[in-house]
Amino acid sequence: MPKLREDFPWPIIVAQHMPRAFTASFAARLNDLCQVNVVEVDGRLPLRRGCVFIGRGGADVVIEKSLGRLVVNCVDEDREHLWHPSVERLVRSAMASMEPSKLVAVQLTGMGNDGAVAMTELRAAGGRTIAEHESSAIVNGMPGELVRLGGAERVLPSDAIADQLNAWTR
Repeated sequence: MPKLREDFPWPIIVAQHMPRAFTASFAARLNDLCQVNVVEVDGRLPLRRGCVFIGRGGADVVIEKSLGRLVVNCVDEDREHLWHPSVERLVRSAMASMEPSKLVAVQLTGMGNDGAVAMTELRAAGGRTIAEHESSAIVNGMPGELVRLGGAERVLPSDAIADQLNAWTR
């Protein structure tokens, strides 16, 4: 995220598997390192261009429509999902709230398969997807599963992902 340009035109929502005690400090640390604004989601917030929204640990982060506008919201964990904030639930909520062709999903290092099925469906519906390449993934479970399912449009090392996102927004 530090390589995203200051005028990055899209909001970014992050579902990072972390406990509640760590996400506020994680967001603050990223905010110090990035040109874009980074905040923790701890309630309903309007989506803003060039802002990174970190889902609060101990909950799920979703995209919703409220009064005709898109918002990001922190909601109770859905027991259907093993990991929280749930990538699967985030992607599905985004697809329900927006035209899939207007979405980009990025799957980074992590254990398990959270988000791989929803991101594969997003790609099939016209969305864009990136999986972190195994050469930079500390744990290749999540991005590897996305690649295995055929859901990754691009497979890139972590240091090339921001460059791709910047290129797609020009």
